[in-house]
Amino acid sequence: MHKFAYQTLALAAAFVATGALAEATRPLDALGACRLDEARIVLRFTFEGGACQQPGEATVVRGKDGIGNVTVPTANVGEICTMQIVPVVFSGVLNAGEAITSLDITVLKPNGNRQALGSTDVVADGDAPCLEPAAPAIN
Repeated sequence: MHKFAYQTLALAAAFVATGALAEATRPLDALGACRLDEARIVLRFTFEGGACQQPGEATVVRGKDGIGNVTVPTANVGEICTMQIVPVVFSGVLNAGEAITSLDITVLKPNGNRQALGSTDVVADGDAPCLEPAAPAIN
């Protein structure tokens, strides 16, 4: 075999290994955002997560060109969890100024790796009124 053939094979193997280790992410479902007032945006979506997985408080960082970069951490709650995949619902209010017109959302696994991604425009005046999500019930 020619000496360059070994280098080509090694390079190809490196690319395959890198692709195999890439983070797998899922898309967000039922994704929507609307402007509640000048300073706040209501964000709602669903993602595939674990039966004990609960989303935390979302943070938003203003990016370029009116894009808000949103990060939603998650945590496992409960002592005994199954490996069952279920739809996990997020509904929250983001403190975001008027300059933000669209959102790039990243949901993080409890270990900090990316789990789900999505993007949406912020609707200012839609057909339905923008309503603040109800506070979760405390047991």
